[in-house]
Amino acid sequence: MKSPQGNQVFCPLKKVLPLVYDALKRAQDETGQAKLFSMNITADDHYEMCARADYALEVFGPDADKLAFLVDGYVGGPGMVTTARRQYPGQYLHYHRAGHGAVTSPSAKRGYTAFVLAKMSRLQGASGIHVGTMGYGKMEGEADDKIIAYMIERDECQGPVYFQKWYGMKPTTPIISGGMNALRLPGFFENLGHGNLLNTAGGGAYGHLDGPAAGARSLRQAYDGWAAGADPVEWAATHREFARAFESFPADADLLFPGWRDRLLKTA
Repeated sequence: MKSPQGNQVFCPLKKVLPLVYDALKRAQDETGQAKLFSMNITADDHYEMCARADYALEVFGPDADKLAFLVDGYVGGPGMVTTARRQYPGQYLHYHRAGHGAVTSPSAKRGYTAFVLAKMSRLQGASGIHVGTMGYGKMEGEADDKIIAYMIERDECQGPVYFQKWYGMKPTTPIISGGMNALRLPGFFENLGHGNLLNTAGGGAYGHLDGPAAGARSLRQAYDGWAAGADPVEWAATHREFARAFESFPADADLLFPGWRDRLLKTA
């Protein structure tokens, strides 16, 4: 779960957060699986940011290890990211990468590349940062962008200019989102070569015809199918939520898997 809002008058933090924690506890009880809530603690100054974080830790209490903090490194700046890391060394710290159009877009006339931003996020202590979708989602990018993910997750990596050694510095998790759904994931994983990442596919879950829970399962099934080396259309024949993703996102299905309707009917 991820919370993009701050502390709005129509959604006050102190009323909403206890409800979120109650939902998280019920989800854990029903599934027997641990859940993670990524809370946006970005604020206009670091005192307010820490106050929101402290309140959240108090609300979550014994489940504080299920609480991640999202800090917008563009709005708040690098100082807020490092402050959050130093104040809360045990929490997962999600570096939210805003400002793409102004700074890191290839079409921007100023700023720096996403590659530079990712390296800076690791130096600042971020647990994860958005690395783009490498041409598989709606965000501009190319398959070669996988080097960005390799750079922040590995102890050494050849970049476009420098060979970087991290000397045991904690890795940063690649986070992907932006137009991703279960049908786009197999090609994405094939290009990246692994699935050690966070996939925050809101539309890919909520856009599923059978609802967000089925959408989330379709995303998991997409990874499982890729890991098993299965043909996606054949995999869909025995995995309902993944199969329904074809009907949920027919434009993507037609583009990526031509003839999928006839093939699914034959295997049904």
